[in-house]
Amino acid sequence: MLLNDLSKKLIDRFSLENPHYSFDENVACHTYDFQSDISFDSDQEKINSDGINLESGEVENQRFRYAIFAPTLNKKFSEAIIMLHGLNERNWGKYLPWAYQLVAQTQKPVILFPIAYHMNRSPSTWKCPRMMYQFFLFRKETVPAIENSTFVNVALSMRMNNCPELFSMSGIQTYFDIVKLTSAIKSGQFEIFENDCHIDFFAYSIGALLTETLLISNPLQFFSGSKAFFFCGGSTFDKINGNSRSIMDNRAFAHLRHHLLHHTAVKEKEIRIPQQHDHLLNDGWKAFLAMSGIKKFDNDRENAFQHLKNRIKAIGLKDDFVISGNAIRETLGKLNNRTRFDVDIMDFPFKYSHETPFPVNDSKNNESVTESFNRVFDQASLFLTSIAPIDTNFQ
Repeated sequence: MLLNDLSKKLIDRFSLENPHYSFDENVACHTYDFQSDISFDSDQEKINSDGINLESGEVENQRFRYAIFAPTLNKKFSEAIIMLHGLNERNWGKYLPWAYQLVAQTQKPVILFPIAYHMNRSPSTWKCPRMMYQFFLFRKETVPAIENSTFVNVALSMRMNNCPELFSMSGIQTYFDIVKLTSAIKSGQFEIFENDCHIDFFAYSIGALLTETLLISNPLQFFSGSKAFFFCGGSTFDKINGNSRSIMDNRAFAHLRHHLLHHTAVKEKEIRIPQQHDHLLNDGWKAFLAMSGIKKFDNDRENAFQHLKNRIKAIGLKDDFVISGNAIRETLGKLNNRTRFDVDIMDFPFKYSHETPFPVNDSKNNESVTESFNRVFDQASLFLTSIAPIDTNFQ
């Protein structure tokens, strides 16, 4: 089936409200409620200091639904894949064929889990052109030398421009949400998973940075043997360019970059974590700093990577200007002529971008887009079905 046909089929059928349904004889969808145990102080007055009020999104962020795509087999599964998406994503459409393909080829369930304040964890108004247009106009008129401002990215741009600390706080919240999700899976709370189910990752874009943080810190030893396949992601933060019409404008990204590369302490009083897990914050934050690109944490990253040998594979794209293939290779590829992880830089024979690697609406290139999609997901599926050695010396 051509990718555009598969995409239309899945989008037409996909629903987070229906608890269980089948796409076809191969893949079914299960959906579940999630209540985040983590919260933090979002300075809404600071975000709205320009005099216009952007919805906070706190209600949607704390309680939401997520989907698990699974083979239609009537069995419990001993392995699963968590799929993590990119920055400023507001709907799952792009990822539905990605999850479907991984399920079909690996025969493992794929969990589509939203990052805090993204996807269906954010207000519907943030993706409404009519609602966002007023914020777009205001920002264009009041912010000097602004570039790449659009109604698509203005909600995230305002938040990152006025409160860049929300980036790391949202990452911390998602980090602990995934710990909670993994704990529930491994303790047998899902009808489709066996106890102590093994977890791997497929991560795209900024989702790769979150995955690296989880693998390096290994909270509660949940991910000692986990593998991760990165697509268009995996570099340190300093090598990312988030100045994009689909992500955030230049002024917002400059604020965010400066904040993350100069603030190396987390204000623990501003984030509320259940007491049984608050001891995990320090290791998680240290792992994030290791992936920041700040020079003084480079040795921490390299030491951590030694324990992840054979457990990470990445594909970058030649013409990706957000997270370039070279940036991924510089971070994950070789150190002193020693290969650490397998990094492949691909190029496709059609116009693509970081945000739209597989343009399903490009009717003139349907077959070529499908072939390129298959190249990526054949490698991902092969890697995520092979067995990785477990480093018993991991600390």
